[in-house]
This record gives sequence, C-alpha cells and structure tokens, in this order.
Amino acid sequence: MNVFSTQVSVRSALLTASLLPLAVALTACNSGSGSDDDEEVSSRTGIFVDSAVAGLDYEGDDSGSGTTNANGEFTYASGETIRFALGELQLGSAAGAETLTPLSIVEGAAGVTDQRVSNMLVLLQTLDADGNLNNGIQLTEAIRDEVSLNAGSLMLDQAPADFRAGLTTVVATLEAGGAFSDTDPRARTLVSSADAQEHFARSTSERLVVSTTGGDLRGFAADEATWQFLGVPYAKPPLGDLRWRAPELPEPWQGVRDAVAWSDQAAQNPGLERFGEGGMSEDSLYLNVTAPKDAEQLPVMVWFHGGGFTSLTSNTLPFNNPKAVASKGVVQVAVNQRLGPFGYIAHPELSAESGYNGSGNYGQMDLIMALQWVQDNIEAFGGDPDNVTIFGESGGGRKVLSLMASPKAAGLFHRAISQSGTLYPDTRSLESAEAIGSDLQDNLNASSLADMREKSWLQVVSAAAALVPYTNVDNNYLPTTERVSFESGVDNDVPFMFVINTNDTIDPINTVKDVFPWMAPLKDAPTYATLFSQQPSGWKARGVQAYHGAELAYMFNMPTSVITHYLLGLVIDPATGTSLVIGDLNGNGVSGSAGDPADIYASAGFDETDEVVIDRMLTIWTNFAKTGNPSIAGEIEYPEYDAQAQQYVELSDVAEVKTGIADEFAD
Repeated sequence: MNVFSTQVSVRSALLTASLLPLAVALTACNSGSGSDDDEEVSSRTGIFVDSAVAGLDYEGDDSGSGTTNANGEFTYASGETIRFALGELQLGSAAGAETLTPLSIVEGAAGVTDQRVSNMLVLLQTLDADGNLNNGIQLTEAIRDEVSLNAGSLMLDQAPADFRAGLTTVVATLEAGGAFSDTDPRARTLVSSADAQEHFARSTSERLVVSTTGGDLRGFAADEATWQFLGVPYAKPPLGDLRWRAPELPEPWQGVRDAVAWSDQAAQNPGLERFGEGGMSEDSLYLNVTAPKDAEQLPVMVWFHGGGFTSLTSNTLPFNNPKAVASKGVVQVAVNQRLGPFGYIAHPELSAESGYNGSGNYGQMDLIMALQWVQDNIEAFGGDPDNVTIFGESGGGRKVLSLMASPKAAGLFHRAISQSGTLYPDTRSLESAEAIGSDLQDNLNASSLADMREKSWLQVVSAAAALVPYTNVDNNYLPTTERVSFESGVDNDVPFMFVINTNDTIDPINTVKDVFPWMAPLKDAPTYATLFSQQPSGWKARGVQAYHGAELAYMFNMPTSVITHYLLGLVIDPATGTSLVIGDLNGNGVSGSAGDPADIYASAGFDETDEVVIDRMLTIWTNFAKTGNPSIAGEIEYPEYDAQAQQYVELSDVAEVKTGIADEFAD
C-alpha cells in the first residue's frame, strides 16, 4: 500500500518546450485503477513520462487515487495537485497536466542534474521489470512492495552514492526473487546517472512517429536537423529454440513503440560491453536509424561494425552520430547481428534439421533480414530503397564482401564499401565449420543440440573462447566459397570502393595485394581504391601511422573515438611495436597509458586540419552512396581501380591520386 503525505508541497508544472510534443490530449474516464468517488469532478487523463511509467501510485484530493496504467496514464481534475509515489516512497507532486515527468514533480528543480531528479531517473529506469525502456517502464507490485520496505534508505535528496547504495540492496533482493524478466542471466545493474539523464533527454525531446511493417515507431530529435530511432526490431529475438536458426520476422506490436533506448549489444565477451551503449544479451537483433528531418528519397547507407565475426557493436555514439553521414544528405542505418558462436557456428545436427543440408552463417542471414527491413520500411524515414549502400570496417568490411558474394543478398543493395575488409582466410568448408560446432558441444559438456540450446549465453561464450567461427559453405547463404562466387560471376556486381590504412593489419593488406587485383577485372561495375594515411598532429609527430580502424574517427566525425581505439590496443608506437605510451598530461594522477581518456585524447592533437579531412571524407563516402562515384567536383577526381595500374586516392591532409596501391605494402 502507498502512503501519501498531505504536507507535500505543490509546484506548478512548468514543462520545457521539448516536452510539448509528448502531450496527449486525452479526455475520458481514467484508464488506470483510480477512484471515482466524486462523479461530479471533470476527469482528465495525463501521462507520466521517463518513457511511459506504468505502476506509479498517484493521488489527487478530487480525483482520488490510482496507479498509472500500462501507457503511463493517470487521472486528474483541472487545477488539482497530483502526488506521486512508488509504494511508500514519495516522489513529488505537481498540478495535473497532460504530461508530467520526474523533473516537473520535484519542487524547485532547475534541471535533470538536480540530484533528486537524477536519483529518481536512476530509480525508475533501473527497476523497469523487463529492462526494455522502448516499451515503457513497468513497475510491478513486487517492485513497489520492495521499494516500500526500503523507502527509508531511498531518499531522493540523498547524495547519489548513498542513494545508489540503498537501491543496490533493493535490486539484489528483487533479482533473487525473480522480479525481473529481461533475457540477460546476469544480475541487474544500476543505470548510471549519465545514462539515465541521456535517456530522459531523448524521451522528452521533440518526437516523430513513423509507420513500419511491424507497427508505429516514435523516434526523437537527435539534434536540430536530425531524427533518430534507436532499438528498432528487425527480427524476432533468437532465443530458446530460435538459437542457431535463420532469423524470423518480429512480432508486430500494438500502439506506438518508443525508439529512444539502445538495444542490447550482441552476446559476446562481457568485458567488451563497456565499448558500446546498452546492455548485452542474445536479444540483439535491432537496428538504429538516423535521418535528416527533411529527408525524402535520400540515399541509404547501412553500417556493419567491426570486431571480426565475434565482437563489438553498432551501438556506439560514433556509429550513430547525426553529424556524420546523415549531415551530408543520406539516411543511415546501423545494424546489430549475432556474433561468434551464436552467429557463425555450424554443427552436424543443425545441418540435419535445416532442410538444406547446411548450417552456420546466421549472423549473415541477420544482415540480410536487416536489408530486407530496409527495403520494406526505409521510405517511411525518407530513404530510397532503390539506392542502398552497405559499408563496414574490419569484420564489417568482410561481411560486406561476403554479402557481395551471396545470392541471398541479390537486389538488397546497390553499392558497397569495404574498409579493411578481407577474404583471408577463405570461406570454411561445411565439414570444417561443423567440426568447430562439435568442439563447442564438447566444451559445453552437452549431450545434444537440445542440451546446447539450454545453456546460457554466458556458458556458450565461455565455451567458445578459443574458437574462431566465421562464414562457411552452407549450401544456402553461400552455395560456394566467397572467392568462387566472384570468380564464377554470380556475385552481386555493384559499384565498389575498398579502403586500407597505411599501418593496417596483415589480412586486409594481403587482400589489397592479392585479392582485389584478381577481383576487379571480373566486375562490370567500377571499383575505387582509397589509402587512408592521416593522423592527428600529436600522434603524427611521434611517428604513429594510420592504424587498423583509424579512419573511423574521421568518417564518423567523432575524434574522441580514438580513445576507444587506444583502449582496444590499436594505436601502435612504431619504435616499440607496442601500444603508444601516454603520460599523465593533465596531472590528475592517472596516465593515458593507465586509461585516462582526457590524456589519450589530448595526446592525439586534433586540429583544424583534421576538420578539413573529416569534411572531405564525409563528402567522398556520401558522394559514392549518392552516385556510385566518390569524386568531389573541382577537388578530386577518383580514377577507377584496375589490376595493372592499381590507381587509388590517398587521403592524408590532402587528397591525391596515385598509382600502385599494393606497392605501399611491398615490405
């Protein structure tokens, strides 16, 4: 039972302009469980938003008490003060209005950094029963009861550290009691204050609803010129019996689904979760859309992240930066897909049940499902389904090459960019891939495929730690090896650009030296080549060359992403062949080598030259997406690559046409 204090102060609900688009003009009977003691009171309906919050207790002197319904709705009378609580934990009050938020019910709060507001945001988002903020925040009776028992240690005006300590106890008890229904078997962790505030900003920004084949989606204004939609489902969660099967269409939903929260990253080594946004689980078949507000029949660029076939995510701020390719007049889609043992394991029993005498490549099938979603839906976001460019880096670059080789991807894209992609090693045979799946079964100590499907994703990741799954000839997605597909002319022949960095890793380098020279003459569509050699001035002065992934900081217009590159061990000192040593440049007692992000970024030394390079790269990439030719009129005319001259454009602080790209790696 909730207990309201009759002494709670009242303040007017002064909502910012960004909240106005959320206001729901509803006048009807209360759709929650409120009292109707006074039938003479004119009843109105409002909504409580940090995502819509279901299960909040509320009370008004005239309209009575109730609980916000599944849509976050509450009933109020004109001019009436409404008090909100979570069980016996009082949250605040405000004059009834069409939209109320944690900010509007805290007296005197100037913004979300007020610790009372911030603590409330952390509370509500952390306690969401299913952990999916895109379908609202659901606070069950069990959650309300446990909060009531601990209300004395959950005072909103506590210092954040003290509040989090009390909330940690509540979460642990609820976890032990099975109160949370999310698909991650790990214990629920508290949402950080920064993440909670960012989610609130997205939820209360300007909003836009679009209709898709699955239902209506409500995105948000990522900036003054761009709409964004996060966590859009393109396939069913591949859980239980759907593990190690081709993706299936998602279940349609009723009403409007929010698209303001990051989905989970694909299941992988949990230590890598910190490099992306959102949680981590097998329920990861979601994509993000970033589109100019005035988009209409714009080219579409679909991004596949790197990390080999086993790791990382498209859920990062750089990969979804509204100031990147979308700022140049394209609609961008960033895709998450199954990885490692979930995306690329074959197995004799899987081959037997598949119906095509093969298995594996489920991650690639996910990408095809995402591209089919683009064909069916991207027009609603202002994109042109007849002008789709796929692009990816490292493992994402190989996924691009693989899709070019697969007959299943025919007609789903019209141009392709492979950045540090490779066809080394060649596509695995089915027998070899099945052997890896059998090794996984042994490592899991599983008696059967059914037993393997019962294991948690953490157990599967651990058992697969020493295994390296990737594409195989599965008699379905790939009837032949990727190389044979190109050699036999059954590939998806579209305009193609490959990109390599001056200090790239060995497999992409060997692909430039040994693969593209035989591939290009087999294509009718043009091929273009780019060598990226730019480095920011600080690292350039220390001899650092453009490392594997270096171009990403530029082409996604986010120089701070070099911090992640450094932490992943990509920034190499040529004098030692090991990670560049960075000292304590800001005197805070933690060096860059020890992980201080400010020192890492400061050491790079980005300046105005890099801004020019960023703009040039964005123009080259998006010109290619628009026309199939990356040239910039009046600045750089890209030559077509051929096997003999191997013409290319080098991107340093300037753009220069050169010949003999393989010769750059002769040593």
